[in-house]
This record gives sequence, structure tokens and C-alpha cells, in this order.
Amino acid sequence: MKKALALLLVLLLALALVACGSSSQAPASSGDSEADAAPANTTVVVAFGGGFDTLDPGYTYERNPPMVINACYENLFKFYSNEGAPEPCLVDTYEFSEDNMKLTLTLKDGITFASGNPMTSEDVRFSLMRVKNLKGNPSFICDTIASIDTPDEKTVVLNLTQPDSAILSKLTYASCAVLDSVLAKEHGATDAEDAATADTAQAYLNNNSLGSGMYILTSYVPDSEIVLEKNPNYWGTPTNVDKYIIQIQPDSNTQMMTLKTGDIDIACNMSDDTMAELAGLDNIALLSSASKTVGFIMMNLDEQYGGPVSDPLVQQAIRKAVDYAGVQTICGEGTSTPYSLLQTGFMGAKGERPVDYTDVEAAKALMAEAGYPDGFSIDMPVCDLDMEGILLTDLAQKVKSDLAQINIDVNIVPYPWAAGYGDEYRNGTLGFTVMYWATDYTDPNVQLEFLAGGIVGLRAQWTAENDPEIAAYYQKITNATDNAERTALLEEMQEKTYEHGPFLMIAQAPVHLGYNTRLDGVAFSDPYVVDLTQVNLK
Repeated sequence: MKKALALLLVLLLALALVACGSSSQAPASSGDSEADAAPANTTVVVAFGGGFDTLDPGYTYERNPPMVINACYENLFKFYSNEGAPEPCLVDTYEFSEDNMKLTLTLKDGITFASGNPMTSEDVRFSLMRVKNLKGNPSFICDTIASIDTPDEKTVVLNLTQPDSAILSKLTYASCAVLDSVLAKEHGATDAEDAATADTAQAYLNNNSLGSGMYILTSYVPDSEIVLEKNPNYWGTPTNVDKYIIQIQPDSNTQMMTLKTGDIDIACNMSDDTMAELAGLDNIALLSSASKTVGFIMMNLDEQYGGPVSDPLVQQAIRKAVDYAGVQTICGEGTSTPYSLLQTGFMGAKGERPVDYTDVEAAKALMAEAGYPDGFSIDMPVCDLDMEGILLTDLAQKVKSDLAQINIDVNIVPYPWAAGYGDEYRNGTLGFTVMYWATDYTDPNVQLEFLAGGIVGLRAQWTAENDPEIAAYYQKITNATDNAERTALLEEMQEKTYEHGPFLMIAQAPVHLGYNTRLDGVAFSDPYVVDLTQVNLK
């Protein structure tokens, strides 16, 4: 009986030490018996786009580096799937104070860095305050963290400047990865208030990792290749991939050809055309999924800029006139149309706007009610950017065609971002346009900026004063740290903006992935592109 009890305790201890990447939604390796046949080739080659210049977590802001950071470092919380809420990773327990101004975290037992150093609360405090004080692009993630207390080696207390219901999601962001502070300091890192000028660790962290993750960074050749190898001191349960070679290949045709020939295993930047080239091949699996990037129509509420589209009745007519099914066809497989201001896949999202919402006759009636029975002409400045490879000019052409059905004559005016479009867009002086929004961090609160008084809301002259009921949701949702309460408020906010306001979400952009079927666990991830810690070899 004692032997059985001892064996049970050993098994329970082993389960308690399962790594962040091995939650109920992130299975561990496919087999750990020596009798299991090990894959002959335990190296996986990944191709993704460029557009970044650092792998120092404190400066990481672009889309692609989080794949590498997530493999080499770990965070207090993590998204184990592409939907829902963040889950504890390095954290064992957490609790908000009654006034939601403090977040107390207890770290899991047995966490070690790749160096073998144990992780303590000081490492967490150092890492987060370094991000805040570096004042780089991602420092805003820590804006609501006023200070951090570490009463003991396992306890971290975040003192907030205000209640922040998105704080758990923010802590999943790549820049908030926890560094081995002992070694980081040895290589020039500092969390002091003058870190923006005094920190000299970036060059080292571009070529070396100081995390607790499943892999370590062993090589980085800018614009060419990144190599990750298994962390021999990993404290958790690893997958059976021993090495990743990440090739920087922005061109989707190159990715398609190298995947087809077997030179790479995962292609992260495919297009509709390149996906079609690979369809039907036995050894290649294809994935199309909606990202959190969304395209929208903006109608300025100030009549001096928006003219007729400032009229709420005209705005509603435009909502009814857009052919959502046709927009999805143009954007490609995997495109969806958000119900309102919140993309599908976010906590609290109400799903999609029905494609049969389009009603041209109802739109014509609304135009007549607004005093435009014969329609009107209007300029639409459109910039030279693309949304996940979809040109905004292509979206604008579709909107032009749709609005012609209700006698709105749209004159598309090409206006390069660098030639003034960006300035006018941010200053709120564009009257009518098609634009896109890529989320800064994976949390529904990022969409609150589209509300009256929000950063994006003000770009359409939607002020808190002219719509206080909508503006009030910003603070209500930000203060709601209970997920059930926040979900209810988010759903209510979407209903209020379903047919109201100057923004119309017309397309949640798709992403396309291709991978070799010798792999298991490959899935698109908004935070990490692909979570390499969940991929196994069959």
C-alpha cells in the first residue's frame, strides 16, 4: 500500500512539473517510451517573412519575432489556442485586489532558465520594468504597471495605475517574456529608469537567448536564417523536435516551391494562388484561417470632412449596400466578416455579420430618407498599404462597385501613406476611406480604441461628448477584470455598434499556412504565427 501511495505521489509530482507548453490544450510529445520509434530527422525547417531587426524581447514589436521569442522564452501567461482567454504559464496562482489596482502572482515551482539558474520573482520584476523603461515600441504594453513588489522569491505584485482587464493578455506579449536577470545584467541589460540610454544588451540578445523556454537561440543571420536548438536544461516536457531552422523568405512563391520540394516543413506566408499550387499533394497539408487583422470603412462624423457620409442614415445605407460575401471572395478563403467592432476568435466576440445582411432595396430607402434619393458623388482617398497581402485599393474597388448600386459615386483617390495619408488619417481629417487595423496585443480591449473617444474613434471625429453612451463602454470594459462580466459587456457593446457608428468592419483577413504532413500540431496562432512548442514529429 505504501509503495502504491509513493508511486502515486511521484506521478502527481511529475504532472505538476509539466511545462507551460504542455497544458490541456497543448499535448506533450507523442511518446516517451524508448520503444517508440524516434523520427529519423528531428530538425524542422520553417519559412516566414522578414520585416524586423531585433530578437531582444524588450524591443520586439513586429509580427514575426514572437514565433522565436515564444520558443526560447516563457511568459507569465500564454495563449494556448487562437481563441478565448490567456492561461497561466509560469504562474501557479493569481488574484486581483478588491479595487483591481493590484495583481498578485505566485510562480510555479521548479522553473529554471537555460543557464540552470532558478527563476525568481526578481527575474519577473526586472524583465517587465526593463520593457517599460527601455521606452521602445512595445513599452506601452507596461503603461498601466506603476511598480512591482517582490515580497519573496515566488511572489510578484503588480501595482497598477488603473484597473486593467487586459493586463493578463498584455503579459502574454513577446516583449513581456521573462529573462534570466543575472545573465542579462552581465551582458549590459538594466531595468533602471535610464534604460533607454543605459541598456547595452540588445546586441547580445540578438544572437543569444536568456529564457526558460524549450529552445535556445544559437544563430541569427539578419534577413537570412535563425537557428534554435533544444534547451538541455528545459524544466518542462519538451516535444520531439530537436532543432528549428527558420529561413526568412518573404516571397510566397519561394515558400511554395521549397515546401513542395521538401526543403522546408512549414510555410507561413502563403497566398491563395500558392495554396492552389499545392492542393492535392499527399505530403502537404494546407490551413486557411482568419487572423485578427481587420479591414474597415471609416465615415467621418464631422461634416466638413465626411460630407454626406457623416449622416447616420447614409452610414446605415452603406452598411446595407456592402456585398459581404463578395468581399470575402476577393480576400480569399478563410476571410470572415465580424459581427461588429470585435473580431471573431476574441473573448466575447459575437461571431460574424450574416452575409445575407446585404439589402440593396433597404439601403436605397435609407438614402431617400436621408435626402439623397438620387445619390451623391464622394472622394475616397486610399493608401498604398496591404492587409495581410490584400491591397487596400482592391477593397476600395469592391466598395465602389457595391455603393454604385445605391447611386453613390465613389471616386478612388490614390494617396500614399508617406505622402500625407498617414498624417491625415491619424489627425482625423480624412472624410471617407478604407483602412485596416492590426492588433497590438491579443485581447478584445484593443478594439475599444474604435469606440467614441478612443484613439481610432477620434480619427473619425467620434468624440466621447457626441456619443457618451458608447464612450462609457471603454471604462466599463477596462475595469471588468472578471471574464464573465467583461464578456457580457463586450457583447452588449457589439449590439450597440452593430448598426451604429462611423466604422464598418468588412473583412477579417485570412492567413494561409502549408506544412509537411510529417508534422503534428501545426496551427495558426495570432500571437506566435505558429507555436513551435506545440509541434511534434509523427
